[in-house]
Amino acid sequence: MMVSNPDAKRASVHAEWRDRSGAWEKWADKLSEMAQRFNEPLLDAAGVAAGMRVLDLASGVGEPAMTAAARVGPDGQVVATDLVPEMLAAAARRAEATGHANLRCEVCGMEDLPFADATFDAATCRFGIMFVPEPAKALAAIRRVLKPGARAAFLVWGPLVNNTLFAVLERVVAAHTGRSLDDLAFSPFRFGAPGSLAGLMAAAGFADIAETELRFTPRIRTGIPFWVANLEMSFGDALEAMDEDARKALDSALYEAFEPVRRDDVYVLETHIRLIRGAA
Repeated sequence: MMVSNPDAKRASVHAEWRDRSGAWEKWADKLSEMAQRFNEPLLDAAGVAAGMRVLDLASGVGEPAMTAAARVGPDGQVVATDLVPEMLAAAARRAEATGHANLRCEVCGMEDLPFADATFDAATCRFGIMFVPEPAKALAAIRRVLKPGARAAFLVWGPLVNNTLFAVLERVVAAHTGRSLDDLAFSPFRFGAPGSLAGLMAAAGFADIAETELRFTPRIRTGIPFWVANLEMSFGDALEAMDEDARKALDSALYEAFEPVRRDDVYVLETHIRLIRGAA
């Protein structure tokens, strides 16, 4: 479903994530504690601190924007942005429910940020830059709205082969439905190669660029279909099209596919992430 021009790609990305917004909101609170292993290093890399005004990009249903809002405190502000209104509506509901009054939402894409130059003290983006049709244009826009010397930090997935959960889902779901993670207009692993995003940041004028690998080995008790959240958030529309027998066959295939990483009573997974930051 790769499309050829930026506007068509942007429309494709919008449609894909709009259709997934319900599943993302459904699982957001359940996954929030686990997400902190990603949020905290990202906010640290961006230098997010009390009293700052922070821009969060591709905020989805609210993270890491809400974590940033807690960190900047009542004297700071976080502006959560996303291309998809349905995602940000969920973020606004969650922020209101948790009392994050210093978080506001703005529907916009990364390439055309509707903010004045030198507005923000920091910018964060967790697993979003890879879906942008024109990342070079987005990085230039992000640098423009940052104050001189302010930092932007990005989390991107490392190679698919180094991320057990997604590698298994990709293989099994493709076999049963013909759908691929690459159907999201661009691969989630677009910046998996070392230096690939850092090079674009340098070209956009960022300085003091640093890239760090984050590797985790989650251990999950057997008997729990731990993959269901990611399955629904990535392939919800394909699941809805399956009848009961087909869904049972898929679930059975997933249990079998994770057997090679089972060690006695736990699954041992591999997670590989890249954290890249630079100064405006």
